[in-house]
Amino acid sequence: MAGSADQFAHLGQQMSAVTREVDGILDQLLPKPHGLHKRVHEAMRYAVFAGGKRLRPFLVLSSSALFDVNRAQALRVAAAVECLHTYSLVHDDMPCFDDASTRRGQLAVHKAYGEPLALLTGDALIVQAFQCLLSVQRVNPDRTMALMRLVADSVGAPDGIVAGQAWECESRVDLGQYQRAKTGALFVASTCAGAIASGADPLAWRGLGEA
Repeated sequence: MAGSADQFAHLGQQMSAVTREVDGILDQLLPKPHGLHKRVHEAMRYAVFAGGKRLRPFLVLSSSALFDVNRAQALRVAAAVECLHTYSLVHDDMPCFDDASTRRGQLAVHKAYGEPLALLTGDALIVQAFQCLLSVQRVNPDRTMALMRLVADSVGAPDGIVAGQAWECESRVDLGQYQRAKTGALFVASTCAGAIASGADPLAWRGLGEA
């Protein structure tokens, strides 16, 4: 039991370290509030820095370490994944879906900034995610395109977050399919991202994305 406790403590320390790293790169990449767009910039930061375990970025960085991906580049992929996860929370909390008043111990974005700005905040975070991925391009453009395809699939309508969110509007939904799209797709992308960023042989990492 003591060994298990030590392992959990070590994992907690690793995740805390990842949180600090990811928050640092997000602070660099997210626009600083300024000018006519100040409010939406503020709302983006309000949503992203509200807390959270950064579990998806942790998976990105762990899979990247397995394949010896440059840490600075892996952090940008992790930041992209966190932006997408946060967008999904912002939209999920809105009155047209869950109508949640709070998120991570503070007012939901639509409560703090109003519904129109919350909608735009989620949209802006999707765009920000792909801007983060584009910043990896100077290392290897081909791998960047593969990463963008992976991430786009995890958020898109066929089997990603958008599909899962849309199924919430249906009267009858297959729960397993819904969960694989709404939650699972981005987890799969997170675990596969490191291998794809490394250019590894697909046979070496295929199992990372198997449901």
